[in-house]
Amino acid sequence: MNTFKAYLKKEIIESWRHYKYLILLIGIVLFAILDPIILKLLPEMLKNEINGDLASLIQIDMKSAVQNYIKDLNQISLLIVLLTLMGTLSEEVSSQKLVFPYSKGANLSAIVISKILHYSVTLSIFIITGFAISYYYATTLFHNNVIAFNKILISSILMSIYYIFIITLLIFLSSILKKGIIAALLVLILHIVSSILVNIDKIAKFIPYNLISLANSFSTENILTTIISAMLYCIILSIFTMKIMNKIEII
Repeated sequence: MNTFKAYLKKEIIESWRHYKYLILLIGIVLFAILDPIILKLLPEMLKNEINGDLASLIQIDMKSAVQNYIKDLNQISLLIVLLTLMGTLSEEVSSQKLVFPYSKGANLSAIVISKILHYSVTLSIFIITGFAISYYYATTLFHNNVIAFNKILISSILMSIYYIFIITLLIFLSSILKKGIIAALLVLILHIVSSILVNIDKIAKFIPYNLISLANSFSTENILTTIISAMLYCIILSIFTMKIMNKIEII
């Protein structure tokens, strides 16, 4: 327990000093502000480029504004998160930063849990905040096809769970790879492969990427199965990460 508290405090201090909080906040929340505004101004921006009635050519409403934010979370924000956190564990192992705490009897399993919990909570807060901001601007600027806030909240929770899975997977790969960039690339590849596999109906509900699909469609079909599957994967990956760290040669 002491190791967990110490490393959780360490992660918070380092994230603050290295501007990780700021980078993650900008990478996640900025699009919540920009997307609705850009979509609102899009017809005016294209007025001189396209002849005809833009209103009939470009159908933008509240739902599409929020979906555009989800698309950014699925693409640009995800890349920012991976690049920011790719060395979370591998850097400490390769630079032998764990030698001293290990020699003092630190529990390496607690170190793994503190990292996963810290970034899971951080990203969840930022994502839910981003959705709330997106909802505010979308309802202010668009008055068609309005979605109830409770559906937006469910979508934000689904996206948060997916990011928790991504963080857990990234930390797992960081425990077995010396280069954080390789771990980030592997997560990105698995993310892309999952986006293809989710189109197979028989296995879609067991694939974490289905959380994004559900969030984007504001649907609750098979939601419980997908959530349980994603959280189960997180638990399994966390256990494997802890086993790997307890067997790794620190010195």
